[in-house]
Amino acid sequence: MAGAAGPISVLCKGLESPGTPLVLIHGINGAASQWTGVIDLVADRPILAIDLRGHGDSAGAADRRPGDYGAEAYARDVAAVLDHFALSRAHLAGASFGGGVAVTVAAQRPELPRSVTVIGGALSVAGHADIDALLGELNRRGPVAFFELVASASFAPGTAETLLRDSARLAARNDVETVEAILRDAFTADVSAAAAAVGVAALVLTGEHDRTCPPELGAALALALHGRHSVLPDRGHMAHLEDPGLIARLLDRHLTDVERRPYPIGG
Repeated sequence: MAGAAGPISVLCKGLESPGTPLVLIHGINGAASQWTGVIDLVADRPILAIDLRGHGDSAGAADRRPGDYGAEAYARDVAAVLDHFALSRAHLAGASFGGGVAVTVAAQRPELPRSVTVIGGALSVAGHADIDALLGELNRRGPVAFFELVASASFAPGTAETLLRDSARLAARNDVETVEAILRDAFTADVSAAAAAVGVAALVLTGEHDRTCPPELGAALALALHGRHSVLPDRGHMAHLEDPGLIARLLDRHLTDVERRPYPIGG
């Protein structure tokens, strides 16, 4: 389907199923396919997982201008998918910076979200990570070696080596210039204003060992959303890949609670 930056790829399941759809948004240098384990285990409902611009099978931004890979730009991709499938209500869930994108969509389209779930997210990591040092490592090592290093820091201790390698291989698909643009926009972003405008039930899940968006940043995001925060024992930044069964169960519980009672903010 068409998006602002070009064709957008969407992974769909159960579009004819009953219930409010669940829209899944991956993190930077990921893809919709990373949600497969969760999709297979979530209770029956329509599910759409989106390849954001420059990721998976979706086209990238041609000029790579500042902001082309920011939360608002990605939110336009999500909005295009929602409009294409004529979704009037949906649950939004995002991992890592995909969580910031979900928050941005919820703020821009207040009539749409039924709930927001963020896995391993933050309002901003600008004061927590040195983007210039990261880009220096990227250019020194090259994408493959750089993302192997990132994967080792992103996943929980004891994660299978095959999962680390697969994650690094997927992240390294783009050229260095595109990776630089994606990283710079994400690591300098701040979705605080968007979070303040969200008025639906929100759940923030943070891995105990998350070094990218550690528990204190997850707690701050939950507070800004007037939502709930839960720390996941023994999990890292990529909990939806490390333990898709756990994330599916927590999503099911949250979505079911929301649908049983239209509870107020922070309920």
